[in-house]
Amino acid sequence: MFPWALRYLSGPHQKIFQYHETVRGFIHHEIIRHKLRAPEAPKDFINCYLSQITKAMDDPVSTFNEENLIQVVIDLFLGGTDTTATTLHWALIYLVHHRAIQERVQQELDEVLGASKAICYEDRERLPYTRAVLHEVQRHSSVVAVGAVRQCVTSTWIHGYYMPKGTIILPNLASVLHDPECWETPQQFNPGHFLDKDGNFVANEAFLPFSAGHRVCPGEQLARMELFLMFATLLRTFRFQLPEGSRGLRLEYVFGGTLQPQPQKICAVLRLGSLGPREEGL
Repeated sequence: MFPWALRYLSGPHQKIFQYHETVRGFIHHEIIRHKLRAPEAPKDFINCYLSQITKAMDDPVSTFNEENLIQVVIDLFLGGTDTTATTLHWALIYLVHHRAIQERVQQELDEVLGASKAICYEDRERLPYTRAVLHEVQRHSSVVAVGAVRQCVTSTWIHGYYMPKGTIILPNLASVLHDPECWETPQQFNPGHFLDKDGNFVANEAFLPFSAGHRVCPGEQLARMELFLMFATLLRTFRFQLPEGSRGLRLEYVFGGTLQPQPQKICAVLRLGSLGPREEGL
């Protein structure tokens, strides 16, 4: 009810605030370094954002300021590390648990890509089943169950509820990703949620792992590319299975900043089809 009160309560969570301030200090230092450089064409995100701050100086309702710049860069750090890695962890666990789905993904990769050496992001258009499986991993795992904390910058009404300026907002993304009105089998891992009757990939407006609106994850496009390229490359190169003597998978999540899978061992076995001519002869 009062998340701001956590800062004034003792406990191990105080380390989060300490780490947060350390990251903020690092980003603030980088912003200063960018400002001290000689004027030049923008070469990175901070340069572009600083340019927008300058352009919007006379706009009284502009949200371009250094405080927001620091927070956006923090969001990019978070979105580019923990969430992407955690999603891939869940992907491997689900495909070991659903062996037939793993084999079908690998069959599609082999048939569509053949012996081509590298996978391109554009290949996703020719890989509807692989794409559907990856989307279902994101939906079913719901790694970011609760979206980033936001604050109302002005008073407003939402579905009949009055939200005064300064209200803390925590979007419940998991409720949308598992809504029975939007998904045929919301509690099951089902790639069919993203396929039509002819096997073509179809989007679903309830697919919101990156949140939505003006506060959507700024690293969404980067994350989409990273996930597809790494997921397809891993499945094309390895067959994933439990080690001999394993007691099975543990599918229950560990609750933290993100919904993490429990630590467990999975074997990556090199697929013969992934070997080049020289490697096959070894």
